[in-house]
Amino acid sequence: MEEISQKLINIVSIILKGAVFLSMGSIIIGVILLFVKNGGDGYSLQTLANYSNYSVAKSYSSSIFSPAKIPYGIITLDPIGFISLGLWVLIFTPVSVLFTSLVDYIYNKNKLYVVLTFMVLFNLFTAIFIIPSFVHL
Repeated sequence: MEEISQKLINIVSIILKGAVFLSMGSIIIGVILLFVKNGGDGYSLQTLANYSNYSVAKSYSSSIFSPAKIPYGIITLDPIGFISLGLWVLIFTPVSVLFTSLVDYIYNKNKLYVVLTFMVLFNLFTAIFIIPSFVHL
């Protein structure tokens, strides 16, 4: 059982390191492209950075650039696509760690932690996918 726990620690460590480097690299590439291309997703850099005009700043949010647009954004070298990819990787890193832990808990027949992990995953997925459809800011 101790050997499996060490394997889990190693797997989680690899997931965390890989996700942080992928996220960081993607965001850095996106920021560099943002300055090189002077904007992204059809908006100029000046428009994206203009917070004094609240209507413009509020009109561009994460709901406009959905995760479905990320592959096209990467292919077309859209800076917002790279930044969005980095942010989504960062968001789903803890979820992947939870899934990895869940597999270990199921394998070790640890019923309490299986139930707790399912509850946490349910809460996360509810907060990420369901609640935003009801909140209109």
